Amino acid sequence: MTEVPLLKATVRFGTPMVIAMALGSLFNLVDLYIVGRMHDPATQIAAVTLGSLVNSIPMIIFNGIVNAVIALVARFHGLGNLRRANVAAGQGGLLTLLLSVLFGLPPYLYAEEICVALGATGDVIAPATESLEVVSAGTITMFLLMQITGAMRAVGNSVVPLVLMGGANLLNVILDVWFIFGGLGLEPMGVVGAAWATVVARGLFAAAGLFLLYRGFAGIRLRRWMIQVRTIWSLLKIGIPSCAQWLVRMVSYVYILMFVAKAAPLAGNGVTEAQAAFGVGLRLDTLALFSGFGWGAAAATLVGQNLGRGLVDRARRATWIALGLNMTMMLIFAGFYVLFADHLLAMMGFDAAAGTDAGQVMDIGRTYLYVTSSGFVFLAVAVVISQALAGAGATKFPLLIELVMYGAVGYPFVEWAAGHADEWGLRALWLAAVALHLAVAILYVLWFHFGPWAKKEIK
Repeated sequence: MTEVPLLKATVRFGTPMVIAMALGSLFNLVDLYIVGRMHDPATQIAAVTLGSLVNSIPMIIFNGIVNAVIALVARFHGLGNLRRANVAAGQGGLLTLLLSVLFGLPPYLYAEEICVALGATGDVIAPATESLEVVSAGTITMFLLMQITGAMRAVGNSVVPLVLMGGANLLNVILDVWFIFGGLGLEPMGVVGAAWATVVARGLFAAAGLFLLYRGFAGIRLRRWMIQVRTIWSLLKIGIPSCAQWLVRMVSYVYILMFVAKAAPLAGNGVTEAQAAFGVGLRLDTLALFSGFGWGAAAATLVGQNLGRGLVDRARRATWIALGLNMTMMLIFAGFYVLFADHLLAMMGFDAAAGTDAGQVMDIGRTYLYVTSSGFVFLAVAVVISQALAGAGATKFPLLIELVMYGAVGYPFVEWAAGHADEWGLRALWLAAVALHLAVAILYVLWFHFGPWAKKEIK
């Protein structure tokens, strides 16, 4: 990671991570495809959207702790200090156990209230609540898989994380079909079966990864289980701003979902149909966004290990290379979504000729994909540079950028756009989101070019 030519190192490390992240999002789309085969697909998909979006908030927030683990392990591994790298990985594991309870318990206890607050109505409430309860109770499996694969990536291995994450997602699809529709002695579980499939699949492969780290993996062995305040504090100093940054970003999607319920009647659309279209579109967005996390992961590891050896210029160049690769990939995603929008939506069970409700979902979803795809290249900038800064341990200014833009500016801006849905339709919400992504991308480029992030010390 510190000696191989940068383009080669970035491609070799980033490609397996792109595949792993893409598989995760692709299999989430398969979830929707399978659920879309059920009776009343708009209701079922709206229920899955509410439950999965709420559950994705702790996942995205916890990514901040994973970034902190990567920053410490990669920096110490780059220095050749395997003892400190081991301690960082072990203490990250302890934090994982604690945070899985803190993040998982509240949505489990208040699942119905949360779903109703986000706009669930009528027949959507019950399946959305059940799904959220199951995935919230299984938060530990999600966190463990993220932390384990993050530690592996930090020491420069991206193939085993690909096997673990890809295997979990493949098993998830198999269990989806079985749990949702039943068979082999199991009663059909419906939408909640998709939630159970996710929890079980993640749990089995997280256990496999934990076993590998316990035995020893590229110099990392999880044997130090006593709390070490110094390391925990270092993880929190890096991780908390990063957690808050991702929280702000996810909350922006949540308040957009809330404003969908407000804007849909103004635009002459049904709330359930609008939520279903947003859910399908968001899953497609996530496929592109999370695939880009692979290049961000490459940037984070390359920055961490090269800064550990004092190679600042190499760390900078690695980030720009990863960014160029991600922007290229995002442009391909955008073109594909625009060209095949109708086909993608039809795969989820919606067809303009299938009835009024399905046609309405198709119309809303098509507009969503056309508009939001134009912002993919801006998301590419934020994903790579924010993770590169996290790899350097510099997480405070990225938090400030996103807090101001997605919080202080974004919420009233999207609320204003929702209020004008009677004039511009739901596209007003999607255009507002793209404008915010553009502003955030500009700020990230300026900070990465002029900011003092490369001088950040990690102790």
